[in-house]
Amino acid sequence: MTTIKIGSEEAGSRIDRILRKRLSLMKLSEIYSLLRKGGVRIGGQKIKKQDHRVSEGDVLEIDVNESEIITPKGPDSSLVKIIDTEFFRRNFRIIYEDPDLLACDKPSGLVVHPGTGHLKRDTLIELACGYLISKGKLKEGEEPALVHRLDRDTSGVILIAKSKRIVRQINELFRSRDVVKQYSAICHNRPPKFEGEIVVGLERTHEDESGTKMQVSENGALTKTRYRILEYNGTISKLELFLETGKTHQIRVHLSHVKAPIVGDIRYGDPELDKKVLERKRRRLYLHAKRISFVHPISGKKITITANEPEEFRELIA
Repeated sequence: MTTIKIGSEEAGSRIDRILRKRLSLMKLSEIYSLLRKGGVRIGGQKIKKQDHRVSEGDVLEIDVNESEIITPKGPDSSLVKIIDTEFFRRNFRIIYEDPDLLACDKPSGLVVHPGTGHLKRDTLIELACGYLISKGKLKEGEEPALVHRLDRDTSGVILIAKSKRIVRQINELFRSRDVVKQYSAICHNRPPKFEGEIVVGLERTHEDESGTKMQVSENGALTKTRYRILEYNGTISKLELFLETGKTHQIRVHLSHVKAPIVGDIRYGDPELDKKVLERKRRRLYLHAKRISFVHPISGKKITITANEPEEFRELIA
């Protein structure tokens, strides 16, 4: 057994994300198995829920050898060189910045954070770190942190905090659901109503190197997505969606559940329908985080950040 004491920089984080960061040599399946079997405790109490939020001063007791633990370090100053690469110029698009926050328009296909299988310095957070170091915008001891995530194949608005202080305050906004998240999607067929809600329970079925798999379940956590059909051409439809809750793959599973899977969704979609629709079109997940709105925790002003829909969305629906 080994222990980890949670400091201020990790307070408020999900326990599975801390384990994935600190136990980066272990497979994801091994980490989630460790949680399920009660191999992670706080104050002697087994923590089995992967979305449990830790607090400053918590001491994690983990049933692994101490050699598995990776101690987090400050930002890697060598990342400053990444800003001179074509990869950086192609993938790093700033759409909002202030002294505390950075918002990017993430392209489809870009991984947001290092993890198992993504250790090549090719993630959004590493691009942001290189940018902030190069501009002298990181204070000593600070490093940028994602305050929410997007799937690798989802494009659109994503927020990055520049300091520990702001990441905790933004996390609180997300937990209290004081953030409006609007998405655009193109799906096969159409949902049952012109405008409505999808309310179902979701639960995780497994986690492995290929990622997370979710399913609708009466025993799962209750989730809600509001939608409105903007266009329908008899084959595919364009939707405007608002997340009322924020579970992994929520929109993708919800639309698949109502027989309107998102075009290009290789995990929850319909490959046969994709073949018909995507002939000579770009193959990607047609889900885009279009807009995010919230009250800035420092300035007190309402902030609305928008990422325009990619050109392929307009081409496909046409």
